[in-house]
Amino acid sequence: MSSFTAFLASQFGTPVPNPHLNLIQYAKAAYPQSQHVSVLYTLGYSAFPLSGYLEAVGVKPTVVEPETHSTLCYAEDTKTVYTKAVAGVTEFTHSGVAYRVYKASWSQDFRPHEFYHLVFAGADDSAGQAFAQAVFAWGQDLREQIWVFEGGQWDKSKQLYKAVQAASWDDIVLDEQFKEGLRRDTKTFFENKDAYASLNIAWKRGILLLGPPGNGKTESIKALLNENKHIAPLYVKSFTTCRGPEEGVQAIFEHARAHSPCILILEDLDAMLVPEVRSLFLNEMDGLADNEGILTIATTNHPERIDDSILNRPSRFDVKYDFTLPDAALRKTFAVKWLGKVNALAANTGVEFEDSEATAKVVAEKTDGWSYAILKELFVSFLLRMAHDKSLRRSGVDVPSEAVESVLVKQVDQLAAQIVKAKNESAESGVAKAGMDAALAAAMGSRQRKAVQDMMSGLRGNSGSFVKSGVDF
Repeated sequence: MSSFTAFLASQFGTPVPNPHLNLIQYAKAAYPQSQHVSVLYTLGYSAFPLSGYLEAVGVKPTVVEPETHSTLCYAEDTKTVYTKAVAGVTEFTHSGVAYRVYKASWSQDFRPHEFYHLVFAGADDSAGQAFAQAVFAWGQDLREQIWVFEGGQWDKSKQLYKAVQAASWDDIVLDEQFKEGLRRDTKTFFENKDAYASLNIAWKRGILLLGPPGNGKTESIKALLNENKHIAPLYVKSFTTCRGPEEGVQAIFEHARAHSPCILILEDLDAMLVPEVRSLFLNEMDGLADNEGILTIATTNHPERIDDSILNRPSRFDVKYDFTLPDAALRKTFAVKWLGKVNALAANTGVEFEDSEATAKVVAEKTDGWSYAILKELFVSFLLRMAHDKSLRRSGVDVPSEAVESVLVKQVDQLAAQIVKAKNESAESGVAKAGMDAALAAAMGSRQRKAVQDMMSGLRGNSGSFVKSGVDF
């Protein structure tokens, strides 16, 4: 019998490979007296996280090094380097059964494939079937994670989970009735399954959050997910897959049905709903498929771009919340909150406003038409200015002292001028770029903004890397 490595080479050199069938035949020929269970993972279907499961249950596998071929990979969420087996053999004992597992991975028809073949002793294959079921089930559980669909597949994100945990309604400035209505519509949906059944209607709902960017849609979604921790969260970044968006739409709703009750988030729906998926999306939302327990929350900055059959048909999105630009009262409330954050750091920064209410009123009066996002950037740019002046003084430069209230008002005027300029330039060039985004780019670099935002939140990231021990199968 040839080695596993030699056999792999012969299979992937064939004109039309059928590797998983041939690999099964190879293993059965090598171990005719043993039991065999095979698993084939393809993009869009449930993953088989063997290494993660074994680590979780305290089983340490032994890699058969001569037969294992690996690459180094980088995990962006944890900033770690780890070794991943492309093909190879590993051995371990689980629940008293000794397993020898063969793995091979390849790409075919624009899809990545991962094949696992379990070889073990037994009267039948029930032990291997139960083990595979346990690995699959473990892979479907969320452990301080959120399901994210991107690039044609579902993955779990700890980073997004942490962002959701940091979200609070206390930090979101909206009209109280508006805010409570959104919270109530979400909470009562999951609490009233019986009410839907008594009316003989499907237990599903769609909520559409619309309005110009920067007015709290995303932060409200985070807060909703945070206060509904018992409900599975599914976040969709794009419908795009290597085989087109149609496949993405199908994979998204299949996953949502498998994890109901759940909250399915479709952010920037207008950008995702390209013409070729419109009909399929309509069918998935309210066609023959069972969408019981799915609360779909979608956002859009441009509702005029969404087809009327989606926007105004009650069976798809029966509730709409319009996140308009904040009025003077809300802008003042927002400014008061931020001035409170600044004053809370006064012992370290030396920056303090004597009369936050009066200062907030001035800011609100001068910022008509501003979104919450640009109001936030106003305070970030103000803190940058104060930090810059402080560093100059430390280096011996004579910087005239000025009341913090005066500095903040000047920042308002400066940012307002940048917004007007950016809008004018966009109109002249014919480029449809939001004036606010252009103004923020002009006001400060992304690294500077992050530095101040980190300072305000009191958080500092660790950018160090290290190599995990073992090989990820």
